[in-house]
Amino acid sequence: MPLVVWLLLVIVGTGVLLWQQDGSREDVGERFDAGVSTLGDFMTGVATEALTRERVQAEASLADPVVSTRDFERAVAGFGYPAAVLIDSDGRVLHSTPEDPEVIGTIIGGRYQHLREALRGRPAVSGVVDSAAEKIPVVAFAVPFDTSAGRRVFSGAVPVRASPLASYFTSALSLTGARVQLVDTAGNIVAGTEEFTTSAPTLADEDGPLAEALTRDADGRYQADGQWWRFSSVAVKGTPWRLSATVPEDELFGSLRNTEIAGRAALAGAALVGFAVVVAAGRARRSRRDLLLSERRFRKVFDGSRIGMVVADTDARCLRVNPAACQIFGLPEEDLIGRRLSDYTHPDDAGLTEGPMRDCLAGRIDGFDLDKRYLRADGEVIEAKITAAVLRDDDNRPLYFATQIIDVTERNALERDRERDQAELAHRAEELQDANTHLADVMAMLSHDVRQPLAKIVGLGGLVVEEWGGLPEHTKVNYVQRMTAAGHRANDLVTDILMLAQFDAGAMMARPVRLDISHAVREAVSAHHVASGTPVTVIAPDETTGLADPGQLQLILGNLMTNATKYGRPPIEVTVANAGEQVTIRVADRGEGVPAKFVPHLFDRFARADSGVATTTAGTGLGLYLVRQLAQAGGLDVSYEPNQPQGAVFTVTVPRILPAPRIWDPETQMAR
Repeated sequence: MPLVVWLLLVIVGTGVLLWQQDGSREDVGERFDAGVSTLGDFMTGVATEALTRERVQAEASLADPVVSTRDFERAVAGFGYPAAVLIDSDGRVLHSTPEDPEVIGTIIGGRYQHLREALRGRPAVSGVVDSAAEKIPVVAFAVPFDTSAGRRVFSGAVPVRASPLASYFTSALSLTGARVQLVDTAGNIVAGTEEFTTSAPTLADEDGPLAEALTRDADGRYQADGQWWRFSSVAVKGTPWRLSATVPEDELFGSLRNTEIAGRAALAGAALVGFAVVVAAGRARRSRRDLLLSERRFRKVFDGSRIGMVVADTDARCLRVNPAACQIFGLPEEDLIGRRLSDYTHPDDAGLTEGPMRDCLAGRIDGFDLDKRYLRADGEVIEAKITAAVLRDDDNRPLYFATQIIDVTERNALERDRERDQAELAHRAEELQDANTHLADVMAMLSHDVRQPLAKIVGLGGLVVEEWGGLPEHTKVNYVQRMTAAGHRANDLVTDILMLAQFDAGAMMARPVRLDISHAVREAVSAHHVASGTPVTVIAPDETTGLADPGQLQLILGNLMTNATKYGRPPIEVTVANAGEQVTIRVADRGEGVPAKFVPHLFDRFARADSGVATTTAGTGLGLYLVRQLAQAGGLDVSYEPNQPQGAVFTVTVPRILPAPRIWDPETQMAR
């Protein structure tokens, strides 16, 4: 019977272990699938952003009734496309890059699916197609835009082999051996992390087993090259592309290998210990008729065991102890005989075994396991795991307690150190991830938002230098005004970046002083009018005092009025009012207001609404974030509410008495 019970426990334990390990692997697989899904969403955003940027720039640069070759080439260079075409509403080529006279005037609108969609008024992304000029595999982004000469379509293309899309995959999945590829509906590879082996690569040619697996399911596993691979795929919305990723399961589940081995080893050890207990119990029952032989065998096992072993009477007095137990307690055998183990128990664990021992003597249980601490003779605390069993006579009367004591002091100390190290490592990893995220956000802003005004300045400056003598006066003024506006835009971006760096470094300190709020507001409005030309109405009493840092208050008001100018509509009003112990400054416009679902994220770092006027207006998502941080650092407050009947209202609250000092905390990204 004990052997049957042991076997059942081993079977149940094995089943539970395998179930738990399968669950862990499934969790890792789900995280892999989630990562691929996130990367797919990111690629959707990349395609959408490329189309939006292309359309805005095309409307600005290619909308004249007659587009010169120079303007077209300059626009294409600004987009960064190695190949591009401009077609009219009939699908006829007006310009092409590289320039090909044979292509000019050719109707190609019906030849490509993405051009047909663009001519119908919808921006489109192509699969892998042959370029009109060079007949090489490319991926194209086509956007329609209306001009005084009718609808036009600008389509820029990048060669598949040199596609910059592959650069987004290099750090997407931090798994050794992972492969990521973007494939169109025909199975052609748009971009991937692996080098192509042909000039027109297809997934079937480059990774046949994966292509076959994707025909059966969007995710799962397949076998290739003598190993199992995990794969997952997701459609990139708004494009004919599908993103897929695959990774060897040995790499995917590598982090679980040690845990699985340890679990199996623990199960095997427990099974062996259980089997030993079963065998010992069987031998004890079978050896009653040969007590002498049993005694010799018992003494050999008892004295030679590395586990502390104690035989005690029903009053818990030690009758026999083995050398391992003497070593645990730091006392010779003669000092332990006749003494209770409770005499060496740690005071905090006193009485821990009394209840289980009473249950054993009453026959309710035959033994018990528990963790307990002892005090050695030298005062050292011993952490132990004890297993105690009651021994009975033929009439089932309790005679002795057999107790095994395992010293786990060192193991527990190592485990506690390991847990502390893991917690510290996780904390450092989280800090590093936050820093990487912030750095990635800044780099993305630098690559997109700062480059645009600089490119405009350089382009217009070159045009002015080359054609100054032949340009009409109003055109010169227009070019200079556009260059100046771009320069102001770049300067504002640099100012925001420097201010963000000051916040992250904890160097932004507020020095509030008592000042005339009405006067400060009129100064900010005047500066805004000079910079933007936008009229702003001020409603304020002659004198209203409050406590604020003058420079930071000017930055806050300037950002709020710039925000109202960019995203709202006139009239723009700034109202100053006394409100008890505070002064309120309301900046109101009559625009469309903030989308309701975006309001909770309005003051977040790099936050941009995905609907309304924000989708067609350039911005970094830093303005209102910096407003909130400047306000909090200076003891002020800023809030948003919808304007009536429409528009947005931002309210800055300035205290009249000195607030508690607040310091920027770069770890929490908040003032405290």
